[in-house]
Amino acid sequence: MKGFNFFTLLSVLSAITALAGTVVYLTQYSESGKLSITEQFEATPDADSHLTNVNGIKYSSNGDIAYQWRANSAERLISDGSITLQKPYYIGNIAEQRPWTASAQSGRLSQNGEQLTLENTVIVKDLIRQAEISTEALNINLENSEVSTSLALTLKLRNGKTNSIGMQASLKDERVELLNQVKGRYEPY
Repeated sequence: MKGFNFFTLLSVLSAITALAGTVVYLTQYSESGKLSITEQFEATPDADSHLTNVNGIKYSSNGDIAYQWRANSAERLISDGSITLQKPYYIGNIAEQRPWTASAQSGRLSQNGEQLTLENTVIVKDLIRQAEISTEALNINLENSEVSTSLALTLKLRNGKTNSIGMQASLKDERVELLNQVKGRYEPY
């Protein structure tokens, strides 16, 4: 019987140890799902720099200003080298005297500086013809002044407006192609 008591005592101690281990695990590690000595994990930031009140200017080969942009703030991302922008404002085709602007709540400039993507309440304005395009996302090829979107947009002119899904445009050539479900209403001057 003495062996049986020892075995029973060993079983009870094993159960208590297992129960204590479970309590320690549940109180220390279950919330994060990771074993750690620290109480809180902080994510590594993806940005390596942050700038406020940023201005960017691109000059053409003859020294004229080709385009410029500004933003309330900009962050360069480590993961892909792109730059995120808050409240970006773009002015294109300056030297050829056919300026147009684009603004949004947020944007992203590609690593090579050739693509600007605008998102959230995008407004494009042709300052000479008083035309305005509004959409939720717009891609701008900065090198050749081409813009595109696959989303719904509204094109407003002085005498009416047109709605469409998707657009491709060359603002340098003053050509706009509305892609799908085009509907418009215009009044004579």
